[in-house]
Amino acid sequence: MAFRNVYIQNDVKLKIKNEQLVIMKESNEYTIPLEDINSICIESQRTSVTTYMLKKCIEHDIVLYVCDEKHLPTGILIGTNNYSRQLKNIKMQFEMSKPLKKRIWQDIVKRKIENQAKCLQELGKEHESKVLMDMILGVNSGDTNNVEARAAAYYFRFLFDEPLNRKIDCIENAALNYGYAIIRGIIARTLIMYGFEPALGIFHHNQLNNFNLADDIIECFRPLVDLYVANNIDLTKDFLETQDKQILYNIVNCLVLIDGKKFNIQGAVEYMIKSLSTSMNKNENLIVLPELIGIQEYCYA
Repeated sequence: MAFRNVYIQNDVKLKIKNEQLVIMKESNEYTIPLEDINSICIESQRTSVTTYMLKKCIEHDIVLYVCDEKHLPTGILIGTNNYSRQLKNIKMQFEMSKPLKKRIWQDIVKRKIENQAKCLQELGKEHESKVLMDMILGVNSGDTNNVEARAAAYYFRFLFDEPLNRKIDCIENAALNYGYAIIRGIIARTLIMYGFEPALGIFHHNQLNNFNLADDIIECFRPLVDLYVANNIDLTKDFLETQDKQILYNIVNCLVLIDGKKFNIQGAVEYMIKSLSTSMNKNENLIVLPELIGIQEYCYA
C-alpha cells in the first residue's frame, strides 16, 4: 500500500530509475520506490521533471500536485485510461434521477453540518456545536432551504478566535484553501480511477468547473481540514511558511470514520465513491459518508 507523500520545496530534478523516484539536487541523489508513493507535491517553480516520470506517476496512480507562484496547489496530473467501465459510469451519471440527486445532496449537507458541529465541539465550543446540530433538522431533500449556507455563515464566526470572512486574503483562508486543494486532488484522481466524469456534479453545476463532482464529495471532508488548521497552524503569522505547508500536506494521513470503520483520506474517498456508484446503479440512496473523529493519524507499520 502506498503511504509516502513527497513534498518538493527545493529546486531539484526528478526522474525515474529502476522503478524508483530519483530526487537530484546538485551532486546528491535520493531515491524512493514508486510503489511506496501516494502523492507528490511540487512547490518549487524551478523543479524539472521528465516525461517518463509523469508517465510512471500515472501508471502507479500517484497524485502529482503542481503549485502556483503563491505556492498553492493549482493543478494535478491524472491519468485517463485506468478504468474499463468508464462509459457505463458516465452513462449512469447522465441518467441519475433528480430525486436521487436531491436525497444524496440532503445527506451530504447533513453530514457536513454534523462534522462542522463536531469540529467546534473538539475546539471546546459546546454551545455553538449544539446550535449547528439543531440546524440539521431543517435540511430537506435537495436542501432547498439553503441550510448549508446558513450553517456555514454561523460556523465560520466561531471556528477561529475571530469571525472569518472566507473572501478575504488572510493566513486562515490560505491554510484552509491549501488543505482543501490537497483533498480535492485525491478525490478528482479517485473519481477518474473509478470511471466517473468529474465535471458532472450532483449539486455543483458550474460550466467552468471541471471538478463539480469532486466539489460535491469534498463537502463532508472540509471540517477535517478546518480542525486540522485550527489545531496545527500558527495563525498569528501574516502568511503560510514552508513548514506550515508541509504540516498541511500531512493531512492525507488523518483518519475518519466511514461505515463504522477508520480509514485514511484516500481509503475513505474510495469507500464513498464506491457507495455513490452503487447508489447510481440501483437508483437508491446508498451513499456512505465520512464522520469526523477528531485528529487521528494513520500509523504505517
